Amino acid sequence: MDTTSAASALTAPEAITRRRATRKFDASRPLPDELLKRILSLATHAPSGFNLQPWRFLVVRSAASRRSLRACAYNQPKVEEAPVVVVVLGYHTPYQSHLDEIVAQSVALGAYSEEVGKAVRASAYQAQEYVTDRKHWATRSTMLAAATLMIAAESLGVSSAPMEGFEEQKVKAAFGVPDDHSVCCLIALGYSTETPKFPGRLGLSEVCYEDHFGRPWTLGEA
Repeated sequence: MDTTSAASALTAPEAITRRRATRKFDASRPLPDELLKRILSLATHAPSGFNLQPWRFLVVRSAASRRSLRACAYNQPKVEEAPVVVVVLGYHTPYQSHLDEIVAQSVALGAYSEEVGKAVRASAYQAQEYVTDRKHWATRSTMLAAATLMIAAESLGVSSAPMEGFEEQKVKAAFGVPDDHSVCCLIALGYSTETPKFPGRLGLSEVCYEDHFGRPWTLGEA
């Protein structure tokens, strides 16, 4: 079975610094089922408000489905070259369908007492009722899961390519995605045919402020 053992898996810092967006995948090399399940499982450990877990993963694997998805993604070749493409969806109202189950699981696992669980449920429901932009709310946590998925994949030796080039309505129509879900991004998974060089990142002095927006960062670089 073509999987990466725990002993050979990269650490989180290694996976974060080594990950590159793959431009070309080896179309002849499949992604093993057990490895795919491991990556998706790790992605579900991303954080979310009230643990509502609004991410949903539409896993596109068949050649015909990837061909259909490519037509929704500006004909990008990697959509068909990669053995798997994950359509990352943000579910707008998980509190209406899953809040009771989520709280009950937390209580059963000892994360909450029964009393605290009831309080959390009430607080979560009330807070969610005040949310006016459901799409924006769902996207925030879902993109944390998308990032977690890519880091998990890299740590296990699997290349990834996040894609924002797609037509959301076409994707939803082609794959039956309901209106209460948003298409946040596509992530191709597989094995790269190249080793992209590090393109660089802006330094901390360019992206960090200290205590107030615009106030210069004083701690220097890492």
